[in-house]
Amino acid sequence: MKTILTTATVLLFSFYTSAQSAGSVGITDARSVAMGKTYTAASKGLGGLGTNPATILNRKDTTRNWEIITVLPLPQLGMKVGTNFLSVDEFNYFFGESSVNADGKKVGKYLTADDKTRLTNLFSDGGTFQTDLQVTLFAISYKPSAAAGVYTLAINDVFGSNVTFPKGLVELLMNGNTPGDVFNFNDTKLQAWWLRKYSLSWAHGVKILPKVFQDFNFGFSLNLVSGFFYVGLDKMNSQFTTGAHNALTIKNDFMAHSSFSPDFGVEYSFDSSSTKTKASPGPFPSPAGKGFGFDFGFWGKINEVWSVGLSFTDLGSVNWKKNVAEFQANSEVLITNLSDTNQTKNLGDRLTGKNESKFIDAIKTSLPSAMHVGVSFQLDKFLKGSFPGKMLVVADYNQGFNDQLRNSKKPRLSLGTEWIPANWFLFRTGFSFGGFDKFGWGCGIGLDFGLLELNGGTPDFQYLFMPKSAKRVSFAFDSKWKF
Repeated sequence: MKTILTTATVLLFSFYTSAQSAGSVGITDARSVAMGKTYTAASKGLGGLGTNPATILNRKDTTRNWEIITVLPLPQLGMKVGTNFLSVDEFNYFFGESSVNADGKKVGKYLTADDKTRLTNLFSDGGTFQTDLQVTLFAISYKPSAAAGVYTLAINDVFGSNVTFPKGLVELLMNGNTPGDVFNFNDTKLQAWWLRKYSLSWAHGVKILPKVFQDFNFGFSLNLVSGFFYVGLDKMNSQFTTGAHNALTIKNDFMAHSSFSPDFGVEYSFDSSSTKTKASPGPFPSPAGKGFGFDFGFWGKINEVWSVGLSFTDLGSVNWKKNVAEFQANSEVLITNLSDTNQTKNLGDRLTGKNESKFIDAIKTSLPSAMHVGVSFQLDKFLKGSFPGKMLVVADYNQGFNDQLRNSKKPRLSLGTEWIPANWFLFRTGFSFGGFDKFGWGCGIGLDFGLLELNGGTPDFQYLFMPKSAKRVSFAFDSKWKF
């Protein structure tokens, strides 16, 4: 029971975090978020961490050698909570409405046949709930000289949770079961983790293809990863069938893994040992897993108007070795009489795989590896001074190599712009298409006071104008010191 409660807590209250770790669909810094999550050819300074390390060499103010991100005056923070299928209006319609019966008691909404069909269809592409919180604990960048390049050290936490409810379960709850019905639960998904990433990055400019590029940068990041917990459903091949005379056939075939820091004091129901670890949670728990990741990228300036970028991020994995549990079941249960205790005895243990679950030595999980391709266009330079202020237009193609947290094999395209009418004020907007969210309109502003820069934005600005259609709440803000 304690394991179930712990897992439920992780899913409900953990946040899918990836400070400076983009994947292909995740939130990064506030500037790129406001530009429709576009960054490969447009990032500057510490904004290039986790997206394109070659761009950490680029700075708005080339006279400043240091950049620092701390929790003051504003931490680098971004958050997204929501789904990919259920809007606020739909949630209120199906779950938020109520009425008063003849006895004066409040009762829930009665769903018609059309309502049940409509609700079931909402899950046709997968009913996924996701949370996303970005935090950077500390980052510092130093450029001693052009010949030495730029050196960067960063510490980032990465939390994550992603839960997909099966359409078959919704159909069962909405319509009940009749003889011959088969309810498939294979589309169930569950994943959550907390990682801490220690990144050391370096970027340098080189002369290459001088007839093509005025400037050319390369950069890479070495990422040491500590994992504090992991929960994942790795296989689900289960179904529920109703036969003649109300006979029930339950085919249960699944495998899941988890690993928790010893400091969390998690107990598994199958563990009969007398030694229990007392929970001592805190901001610096001992790791349950360790891993390594690698980012590298390139950025080239073709002329004063055009630039291009290419990067590969989070190439690596995490090995989990502490308190690693394997939950599995591969059984088929036939029940012809629910009142027959011989048929239902220990049914819960058989369905949850309690007798087959065990500790194992280790599991390995991939990081959200992805490729990013980008191009930028300096509109004010193209118009040769006839444009008010500075205007940067950028476009990205992002492709995840797996479906890990913060990643998607579905490609994502984005288009963004940054307008600087005055050196201290920056306006940004952009659009993102594809990936998990399918569509987002980003918008935000920046205030640059020289020594201190403040940024804020949202990747889902459209929901401010149609809040009842909102499927998620998201925003990002940060501050950066420059001297």
